[in-house]
Amino acid sequence: MSVARARGFTLVEVLVAVFIFALLMVAAYGSVNTLLRTRDGLAEQNGRLRELQFAIGLIERDLRAAIARPVREGYGEREPALVGSRDAIAFTRAGLANPLAQERARIERVGYAWRDQMLSRVAFAVLDRTPASAPLARDLLGNVRRIGFRYFDGQQWREQWPPVGVSPRPLRALPRAVEFSIETEDMGTLLRLVDLPEVDEAPPRLEGTPP
Repeated sequence: MSVARARGFTLVEVLVAVFIFALLMVAAYGSVNTLLRTRDGLAEQNGRLRELQFAIGLIERDLRAAIARPVREGYGEREPALVGSRDAIAFTRAGLANPLAQERARIERVGYAWRDQMLSRVAFAVLDRTPASAPLARDLLGNVRRIGFRYFDGQQWREQWPPVGVSPRPLRALPRAVEFSIETEDMGTLLRLVDLPEVDEAPPRLEGTPP
């Protein structure tokens, strides 16, 4: 009676199996790594999109709550209810949240400005300021190439507010609408148009025109 001899793997067969297994692991690692990088990229884009949506929504809400309330700047000079240029704007807004029912005004002075590729919002704790009044600044969005504001007076768009050449200088006048744009490096340019509350005040007139 013969005994069958057990036959094992040769060294060449083991090496071939290890080589095939290594190739499969490399392919699997590449697929998993690509999946992880795609997931991280999507998470970063979603976070960026949320920041952009928050900044745009905040500007829109502030503008829609604008009121015709002039203020005094730190050295006593009167400042219009809304003053703006191409890359900055400041105005008085109502509806300041007061969840603790504190004894304070429900209106505030807010502003937006662009500097060093950063869109920032500033707010003052008081309306009529003193030289010691410091704004509360908050960075909203980075990697901003530029921002732009335009102001519609009911007839034409203007690059600044109050308009140039208007007499007397309107302190309570608000534009009928404000257009603002935000240009970012990754999302392109986004444009919004916001209607402002109407103010019961005669429109400003240009110098040299009859009343």
